[in-house]
Amino acid sequence: MAQVILNIRPAADSLRDAATLSRRGVVSACLPLMEIAMLAPPLPNVQEICGLVFTSRHAVSAFVAGMGTVDWARVPAFVVGNATAAAARAAGFVSIFTGSGGGAGLVPVILRHVPVREGRILWPAAGDKSFDMAMALTAHGYDVQTLDIYVAQPRVNIAMNEIEPLREGAVCGVIAMSSRSVHLFCQLLKEQRLDSRRTEITLIAGSQSIANAAGSGWRQIHVAGKPRRSRLLAIATLFYHRQHEEQAASMVTDDG
Repeated sequence: MAQVILNIRPAADSLRDAATLSRRGVVSACLPLMEIAMLAPPLPNVQEICGLVFTSRHAVSAFVAGMGTVDWARVPAFVVGNATAAAARAAGFVSIFTGSGGGAGLVPVILRHVPVREGRILWPAAGDKSFDMAMALTAHGYDVQTLDIYVAQPRVNIAMNEIEPLREGAVCGVIAMSSRSVHLFCQLLKEQRLDSRRTEITLIAGSQSIANAAGSGWRQIHVAGKPRRSRLLAIATLFYHRQHEEQAASMVTDDG
């Protein structure tokens, strides 16, 4: 079996990443360890909201699914990263402000564009949060309402063919964008008695906290400077092609 980059992000994200990596000549495999479940909480009065904060494109999708006929498009949307911005744009939002570097990088963008006492900021987010946007903004005097709009939960009944690349020793790298998913991956390795595969796998982590959650024993760990999809895929692409170049050089040396 050919060497592959394994992506453990939720299915829609993994498939989108696989298409991007394929265009770059990278062979990847999808092993989603979490799935997205949309919630349907009641929404506040749109007239009371001066800004929306989206820290993932899943939050945009879940919010749009529940907003009905109310015109939320007029409300400024503050988003993390280009993928979330694209989702907000596709949903019809007109005023979109994009930050980088995760939720923390979005805070100064909000400070620049939203007066403190203009109204309430609504943060539709996942039930499990890696960064507390409400706390960060409240510290600056904002009135923030957190709205749990979706949950990312562990997948059950993972098919054996999804684990096959790991069993065959074909996985050279793993893309991890959350501490929960990398924890589930480590748990899967133990359950399948494949923990020794760590020494063959390079971890490509979205942040240092994700790398820390993965523990030790990996062949290498590469950490993205910023927790952005584009950074991780760039690292994965560079790593994959270097890996193949090293293998090719090794084969030439052996033949000689």
